Amino acid sequence: MGRHDLLLARVPAELAGHARLVVEWLVGDAMEFSELGQAEVQRLLWLDLPTRWTVSPAQWPQVAEATAQVLDLAGRPTLAVLARSDETREILAAHARSGDDGAQAAEAAYVKTGTMPPDTDLLVWGSRHSGPETHAHDELRRVLEAAVVAGDYVPGTAGWRQRQQALTDRWLTTPTRLFDAQRPVDVIHGFRREQWSTTGTPARCVILGEIEPLLREPLPAPEGEPAPLVWLLDQIGQGVRLTQRGYLPPSIVKAADERFGWSPPPFRATRESDLAPLLELHELLREHRLLTKRRDQLRPSARCRALREAPGRFWEVSAVAWLGTTPFEIRVGEIACAVMLRGSCTLDDLSALAHEAVAPEFRDRHGRLVPEGAAYEVVVGWFRRAVALGFADGRVGGLERSLSEVGRPAALTALRARAHSAVS
Repeated sequence: MGRHDLLLARVPAELAGHARLVVEWLVGDAMEFSELGQAEVQRLLWLDLPTRWTVSPAQWPQVAEATAQVLDLAGRPTLAVLARSDETREILAAHARSGDDGAQAAEAAYVKTGTMPPDTDLLVWGSRHSGPETHAHDELRRVLEAAVVAGDYVPGTAGWRQRQQALTDRWLTTPTRLFDAQRPVDVIHGFRREQWSTTGTPARCVILGEIEPLLREPLPAPEGEPAPLVWLLDQIGQGVRLTQRGYLPPSIVKAADERFGWSPPPFRATRESDLAPLLELHELLREHRLLTKRRDQLRPSARCRALREAPGRFWEVSAVAWLGTTPFEIRVGEIACAVMLRGSCTLDDLSALAHEAVAPEFRDRHGRLVPEGAAYEVVVGWFRRAVALGFADGRVGGLERSLSEVGRPAALTALRARAHSAVS
C-alpha cells in the first residue's frame, strides 16, 4: 500500500485518477503535505498542468478540483481554496485560448500575490530559467511567500515593492546551503557567464573565452566617467531649448569643443551638425531614454535622474550603451571590445574578426548571410561612440586603434554586464 492510499481512497471515484497524479506531482515519496506552499500549488495549476500534463483542456477543471479535494483531505484548506479560486479558473481558461494568453495571465496573477521574485538592479530574471536560476527562483518564491504570510510586506500597500526588492537582494547576496554556501547571485552569474562565452560560432567562443576569466570579479566605477557624457548632462541641467532644427544650442556646442578638443585646432564648432562626437552623445542619450524631448525642450528623463544618483549603475548603463542597440550591433560590439582589450587593432582587422565571429548567426532581410561590409559599418559606429565617450582617442595617427585608459574598464564593464544579463 502506498503512503497516500488512505487519503486517495476518500477522493470521489470520478476524480481518483487525477488525484493520484496530483499527489505524485506535488509530494511524491519525498515530501509531506505540511511542507507544501502556495508556490507549488500555483506552479502545478497555473503552469505545469496546461503545459506539461498530457490532459486535454476540457479536463483541467477536474484536475483543479481533484487538487482541491486532496488538499482538503491533507489538512491544507487554504491551498484548497486557491485550487478552486476564480483566479485559477481564469488562468486555465486563458491557457485554453493560447499558450501566450495563459502565460500572461499566470504572470499577472503571480505579481498580484507578491511572491513572484522581482527584477532588481542586482539581477534581472530570465524569461526562461535554466540551471541554478531555476532552483534559485523556486526557493526565493518560498521565501517571499513566507514573508507575505509573516506580514513582512502586504502586496498592494504603499512601499511593498521596495520591501520585496530589498528582501530579494538580501537573499541573493546571502550564502545558502542550496548552493553549497555560495551566494545565489554569484552562482547564477557564473552559469550565465559560461553560457555566454561558450555559445555561438567557434570564433566567437575563442575570443570571448579568453576574456571570460577577467569578468569574474566586479570592477569599481571610475569617478565622474564617462566624462563627456557627465559633462553634457551637467550642461543640459534641468533642460535646454533646442534650435529650430532640433540641435543643441551653439553655446553648448562651442563649450564641448573647447572642453574636449574634438575639432582640429584652431577651428571650434558652434553647430552640433559640425561636431560628430557631440551628435553621437546626443543620439545615445535619446536612444537609451536618458533624455526626453517635448516641443523644443530637451530634459533629463526620470530614468536619467535615478541613474545619476547611482554612479555605478550610470557607468554600467553607459558602457553597455556603447555596444549599440540592435542584436547585430551588440554582438559585434562585444567582439570589438574583447579584441581591443588584447591590444591595438585596425578597424579593418577588427571588422573581419567580428564578421567571422558573429555574421554566420544573422541574415539580412532577404534571408541571405550578412555581408562583411555590415560588420565594418557597425565597427566604425562602435569606434565613433568610443571616441565620443572618451573610451578611445580618434586623433591618433596611423591605422591602429586602441582603447583609452578609461576605455579598458568600460569594455570590461560592458562585457561583464552582457555576460550576466538574462538575454545575451
